Amino acid sequence: MHKLIYTIIGGWVMSHLLWLGIIGTSSDLSRTGNSLFMILGAVLSTIMLVAAARRHPNRPITQRLFLLLLFGNMSLAMGETAELIVSQQHLERSGMFDGIDLIFSLQIGFYLLAFCYFLISRRSEVNLRFFLFDELIILIVTGAISWHYLVTPYLEQAELFSMETLLLLRYPLGDLLLLGGMLILFFGVMKRGNSIPLLMILIGFHLQLIADLLYVILDRTSFPISLMWLDPIWIATVLLIGGAGLLFDVDERPIGFNVNRRILDGIRLVTPYVFLLILFVTMARQAVSWNGLTIGLMIAIPLLISRQVRIVMDNQRLRENLEAKVEERTAALEQALEEMEHMAYHDALTNLPNRYLFARLFKEELRRAEIHQRFVGLFFIDIDHFKQVNDTYGHQIGDQLIIDIANRLEKKLPHNTVISRQGGDEFVLLLFDVKDESDIEACGRQLVQLFERPFILKDTPVFMTASIGGAVYPTHATSRTALIEQADVAMYEAKRRGKNQFHVEV
Repeated sequence: MHKLIYTIIGGWVMSHLLWLGIIGTSSDLSRTGNSLFMILGAVLSTIMLVAAARRHPNRPITQRLFLLLLFGNMSLAMGETAELIVSQQHLERSGMFDGIDLIFSLQIGFYLLAFCYFLISRRSEVNLRFFLFDELIILIVTGAISWHYLVTPYLEQAELFSMETLLLLRYPLGDLLLLGGMLILFFGVMKRGNSIPLLMILIGFHLQLIADLLYVILDRTSFPISLMWLDPIWIATVLLIGGAGLLFDVDERPIGFNVNRRILDGIRLVTPYVFLLILFVTMARQAVSWNGLTIGLMIAIPLLISRQVRIVMDNQRLRENLEAKVEERTAALEQALEEMEHMAYHDALTNLPNRYLFARLFKEELRRAEIHQRFVGLFFIDIDHFKQVNDTYGHQIGDQLIIDIANRLEKKLPHNTVISRQGGDEFVLLLFDVKDESDIEACGRQLVQLFERPFILKDTPVFMTASIGGAVYPTHATSRTALIEQADVAMYEAKRRGKNQFHVEV
């Protein structure tokens, strides 16, 4: 999926550039083809976003996000369509900033709405107070520089603050605000997943900023470059956003993104200070005179900013260390809880299910057997003459014998069995999902045969036997209690008949 989307985006943009390079930018054919590339590219991106929304029918937040981005792409398509109609009808536009350009301006407006909506949906992951402070710094810096270098010269010529001025402001302010916010948001939430889609959107906003700034510069100057060369950059933005929508994963499964986290966090923290430093350097260039105060200020301000960045990064490092310790303690606690739960339901000596876990599994298998109309076999196993082993070799060797018996039972019995140690030298075995009742009797005989080979105790082979009683569901009983009583009676009958045998009531 990733490679296909990259191929589509790269192929479309390269085809657009080749068209402009081969056909040129001055003929009616070139203008028509250029508009069609823009319109169809925006439609293609819209189709991607519609497909992305359909992938998440039960995710209204995600669908609304894609809808806002879709409206932004549609604004570009509508503006290009209107411009194509004007060109085909040989009509005159009322000016560079007319109603068509207002439609184009809606694109950045919808992108800003989508960005704010995404931010609100992630408010639990992003510290909104610090985020808004950082955004305010970026907005003030970009607004001041844009006003000084772009708006003021225009107002001096136009001598009137008009809609054209507002549309002119929209390009640098809207794009830079969106780009700065996306930088901070990207580096703040990318660790959870969706790194690649967020990076695609970030790259798209960079391209949007570059294209819009070049548009303003080319419009205000006399460079002999056609504005049509900016269209492939704009269409790359909407295609990247559409592709990011297709790759977006609401479950946020991590995707390989091998970038040093400390570098990324450093960029996120330094971004607002970089904008502030840009404003200071720009202001310093406008200084009326150079003197000791001016030079001292130029040295002190960067040092102060560097000091602040260092403090913020140190605090970030301390927070990361604290989070790492919390995660470590949480993992240790989870492991301890898992071990405690395991100990509560397993025999400490053999690690087999104990009577509590066995009772739960027994109940579940009887319920399944009733639904699927299958047999269940219950076996009580009592080791013969086990007390003599303890008296002869000691309890430590007796415990090792119990472990060896448990291991042999686990290795040799079929997969549809549950073996449990009830205590001492008593084991209980459950044979479930049985289609033929004769399989239960065959399993009982196999249990007796497992004791034919000797067990090695202190390098000495010792032969052990077992008395085994069985009961069958539903032949002998249908309740858990009745089956246990029946198997227990059968086991004592096996002992009475001379031990070392399997007995089940017929």
